[in-house]
Amino acid sequence: MRRMRLRSLFRAPAVALMLCTAATAAEPPVGVFLFYPQEGGAPTSADCEALVREVKPSVEKAEAWRWGRAPMGADLEFYLFLDRDRIEPTYAAEGDYDSGTVRWRETRGGETGFDLVPDDHPEVTIKGSVQTRPGSPVVAVTLRGVPSSEGKRDRTSYFCRFEDEIRA
Repeated sequence: MRRMRLRSLFRAPAVALMLCTAATAAEPPVGVFLFYPQEGGAPTSADCEALVREVKPSVEKAEAWRWGRAPMGADLEFYLFLDRDRIEPTYAAEGDYDSGTVRWRETRGGETGFDLVPDDHPEVTIKGSVQTRPGSPVVAVTLRGVPSSEGKRDRTSYFCRFEDEIRA
């Protein structure tokens, strides 16, 4: 009987530690995001809010673009789908390195690392990260060491959160 109580005493802190760790572990930033098309650096929150007002993005429109069906009357707009096991932009072309299976790594300070195995290049693993800030609609996605005709390059693209975005 005494042995059982001792085991219970040692088990309780371990269970509490596991629960605290699980509760504070950050989830990957999954959802649907609107591509920010302007060049010249990261957009501001106001830039993203203006783009969202102008484009009026929705998950329904994003899904249509995802499957190659441009919605009636829609301007040319692009989206990024971040799922638990895939990264899929609606603008990827054959041979690109930005669409494929993803393995999420840990999140630190608003930056979540990942390993991407592109659909068209299964022998390659691209390391990258997604950066977000609480309260900001701006999302930055960086792919590191992307092969190009000029050697390997890092590539950062910016996206905007919108109200209708889904969370997996």
